[in-house]
Amino acid sequence: MRLLLFCLLFSNFAFSQNSNQQLAYQYYVNGEFEKAISLYEELLNSNFSVAYYAPYYTSLIKLENYRKAELLAKKLVRKYPKELQYQLGVIIAQQKMGKTKKADVLYKRLINSFDGGRSQTIKLANTFNRHELYNQALELYLLSEKINPKNNFGMQKAQLYAKTEEVELMLKEYLNEMDRNPLQKQMVTSKIQKFLDNDGIKSDKNYNLVKKLLLQKVRGEKDRIDFSEMLIWLFMQNHQFNLALIQAKALDKRTNSNAKRVYDLAEIFLDKEYFLLAEDAYDYVISKGRKNPFFIDANINKIYALTKNISSKSYDIRILDDIYKKTIADLGINKNTVILLSNYAHFKAFYLHDLVSADSLLQKAMLIPSINNFDLAECKMEYADVLLLQGLIWESMLYYSQVEKDFKEHPIGHEAKLRIAKIAYYQGDFSWAQAQLGVLKASTSKLIANNAMQLSLLITDNFNLDTTETSMRIFANADLLNYQQKYDQALQKYDSVLTMFRGHSLSDEIYMRKAAIYMNKQQIEYALINYEKIAKDWSYDILADDALYKRAKIYDNILKNYDLAMQLYEQILLEHNSSIYAAEARRRYRDLRGDNLKD
Repeated sequence: MRLLLFCLLFSNFAFSQNSNQQLAYQYYVNGEFEKAISLYEELLNSNFSVAYYAPYYTSLIKLENYRKAELLAKKLVRKYPKELQYQLGVIIAQQKMGKTKKADVLYKRLINSFDGGRSQTIKLANTFNRHELYNQALELYLLSEKINPKNNFGMQKAQLYAKTEEVELMLKEYLNEMDRNPLQKQMVTSKIQKFLDNDGIKSDKNYNLVKKLLLQKVRGEKDRIDFSEMLIWLFMQNHQFNLALIQAKALDKRTNSNAKRVYDLAEIFLDKEYFLLAEDAYDYVISKGRKNPFFIDANINKIYALTKNISSKSYDIRILDDIYKKTIADLGINKNTVILLSNYAHFKAFYLHDLVSADSLLQKAMLIPSINNFDLAECKMEYADVLLLQGLIWESMLYYSQVEKDFKEHPIGHEAKLRIAKIAYYQGDFSWAQAQLGVLKASTSKLIANNAMQLSLLITDNFNLDTTETSMRIFANADLLNYQQKYDQALQKYDSVLTMFRGHSLSDEIYMRKAAIYMNKQQIEYALINYEKIAKDWSYDILADDALYKRAKIYDNILKNYDLAMQLYEQILLEHNSSIYAAEARRRYRDLRGDNLKD
């Protein structure tokens, strides 16, 4: 019975000790040093443990109780004379009290006892680090590496250089660590990314520093490619896509590989609408020959890039039509070229307005033997688009619905659902459209979720503002006419809203759509007038940066008025620095200013 009682009492005591230890440490972590000291002193009086030392000692130093910290460290030196961290505790306390001569003597004695062992080095350096004595920690790491060349504290030194703001030394340590251990590439990339992201206004200087150090590493590469790949990544981060492509081509030639890196960059350029760069990259892949695994896809995507980048001049369109015909004849009609046929059908319908040929191409594509289910869904989506272009709304809905049903959890199914919601919107069934859009806001595809959110907000902000809902219905019908490329009719509808409902919240949306129509009609002057209207009357609104950026691109790419383009890019940076266009505006502003020529 007595034994049982003793066991219970001991168990309760141990639980209480453990609980107090956790609480004391939590106080220490939270910076509540007085509470931490109080609990640690209770613990030390009842049951001493070296685990209490570091947080208890540090708490004493933080509250400038240097004498008690010194006595604590001396007590442990007597008990554990070979543990140098306690000797260092005495030294730090004496330094804090101004006993520099005594501290210096003890430190020299400590260094003489220091054997450079890894475990010992880390303990001592961590002690320096806790007390923000970063230079001393660095000296210790360097001494350890000198005593024992097998030791490597590159990551620890890099972190300390970051704290002392010696950024070049920090970066060198990170890159040297990757040089020693290629498996650290992802972690080093993450550290450099964080460094570039966090320094705001200093980012130009820091970017150039990273580039300089990386180029030094690239020049020294022989059998490895880690630093070349990181340099491509750096160029992409800084939106210097042309330099990234040049480097990727050089790396591909050096390694005699299958151009996968170049193909991957081409896909990114296409997604970001850098069509000329995408074409250049695809051409490089195509030059590798028919046996290259990306040959067919590169051909298909190159023509897609050409289509997206084409002007509406009939001469360009005829040339592209011939390119489509030649490529189809060259690659053949088979399960590998289904998307090529689908893209050609889109070109026929939306650029040449040849709906009969578009219909025929899609019917042929959907009947190809062994067609992939996803490719079939893509064809059905395109066919539905063409049907909607013709005004065959219910037939269009049927094909969208088939894709939605077959791919419920896939982005293409979500896209089909979004287009169904758009049809409901075009027809003025705003409540039903909102119900579908509400589901799509949670789509795994960021693009689809954003598009759903934009249409939902458009309806929410403008639906039911006038008692008859007339303005929104006219606007939605104009959007359908716009999609069907009945531009003159769409313009009349948009203008009727502006006339009938002066000052309506849809006004800025209308001017934005009118500008886009005039761009499609190659009436650049009218497009600029509408974009400028938004900048003048809605400079505070959500479309202001969009309008500014589109004006800048017109002056930059079409009118070649680079001075005015620079002014507009700068305006985006000054007035809309959180805009999605800010990064690209900054890159192009620097290009026009000549910064990249100075690099």
